Amino acid sequence: QRCCICHLWGASVTCRGRRCPRIFHFPCGSERGCVSQFFGEFKSFCWKHRPVQCVQAVQQDQTLCLICQEAVAGQPCYDTLVCPACASAWFHRRCIQGQALRSAQHHFRCPLCQDVATFQEEMFRLGIKIPDR
Repeated sequence: QRCCICHLWGASVTCRGRRCPRIFHFPCGSERGCVSQFFGEFKSFCWKHRPVQCVQAVQQDQTLCLICQEAVAGQPCYDTLVCPACASAWFHRRCIQGQALRSAQHHFRCPLCQDVATFQEEMFRLGIKIPDR
């Protein structure tokens, strides 16, 4: 199959969006904003069909990432995620992915409210890989 992003042969990841014909390489998809879920059926979604956060979170002036202390986007998006439990913890996707890889499933939780179950479920859904150990 031909990748819909780089147009080279060998693509094997298909979007699970309804009737979506997009097929891409995993690295190309990651660069373009595609989401791959690392649980259950291991579904992948293109940039148009990826899951989004439905958290009602309001920023106070300029909000900073809790991990790197740099500014985040003004609303939840692909690169900016919010804790679904407290709606006060904002972080970059790359920062929370790094924390997930270092913490593993047993210790991975919201850095602010310490919620585990709701936080991990949402992060899994949004394509954050959380290793078993």
